[in-house]
Amino acid sequence: MNINKILKLSIFLITILFFQLQFMNLKADNTNKIDDEELPAIDPFAGGVGNISQDSTETSGQASQSNSLLNNMRLVGTIIGENKKIAIFSSPDGGVFKFKENDAITDSTMLIEVFNEVVIVQDESKNQFEVYMNNIIKPSGG
Repeated sequence: MNINKILKLSIFLITILFFQLQFMNLKADNTNKIDDEELPAIDPFAGGVGNISQDSTETSGQASQSNSLLNNMRLVGTIIGENKKIAIFSSPDGGVFKFKENDAITDSTMLIEVFNEVVIVQDESKNQFEVYMNNIIKPSGG
């Protein structure tokens, strides 16, 4: 009779263990699978038409002037240190260029001064322009 109790107890424990393993497998299969993140249809970092700002105050004359002034480059950042001030420009093909104050940006344009949100450039006719990070170029007052 003692053997009969041990056999029943061992069968009971094996059954419990079997069900525990079954439930663990069900939990493992029930996890949500994460798909690869979808990429946006338009690359926000690519240059070109998608990056050109359309401002209601900007006229077509200003747009063509800004394109020729900086060779279609746009201001994307500034770095201001103790001794150097650097402006970072991006070209439509994705290239990145950095210029210090008094560097020539193009054959006819020179970087005069760098501020936090704006840089001052000068063309070959000694006209100064403010270049903003939202691709707006305005004539400078001084």
